[in-house]
Amino acid sequence: MDELMIAEGSLTPLSSKTHISYQFHLSEPCPFLVVDFTYSPKVLDDKEASRPLILEAIASFASPSAIELQKEKWEQFLPLQNLLTVSIDDPAGFRGSAHRHSPDQRHILSSDEASPGFLAGPVQSGIWKITISVHCIVTPTCMYRLSVKKGRDDHELGAL
Repeated sequence: MDELMIAEGSLTPLSSKTHISYQFHLSEPCPFLVVDFTYSPKVLDDKEASRPLILEAIASFASPSAIELQKEKWEQFLPLQNLLTVSIDDPAGFRGSAHRHSPDQRHILSSDEASPGFLAGPVQSGIWKITISVHCIVTPTCMYRLSVKKGRDDHELGAL
């Protein structure tokens, strides 16, 4: 497989509720693309650091009648987790998204099949766009890595 793109970055809680977009050019159609996405850490392991975040969320999102009861049981929301997801647009438009909680994801796109959340279809030449949706960062920092590879023939797809 040929590497088309590698991107890495570092996020902080200020990155929450933002989107990071990357583009790459596919010079000619190919049998399939493999998009690998990882981030770390997944979980905030610090219980005391989690407490004010949970209390703030309860105050913002719980119904007024449930706020005090939920504050008493704040530990039921542990552990807090970072959440980042991936969406892909091909040169013709939206190809799909993977709103998964796993910090290690592999997405495959080909004419005949695609990972859940994505549409199968031709892997055509042109500008492709990958968007990382940063839903929530609860750890002081969170590192991510995104890579895109193109396959040269269907036999490589069977090896994945």
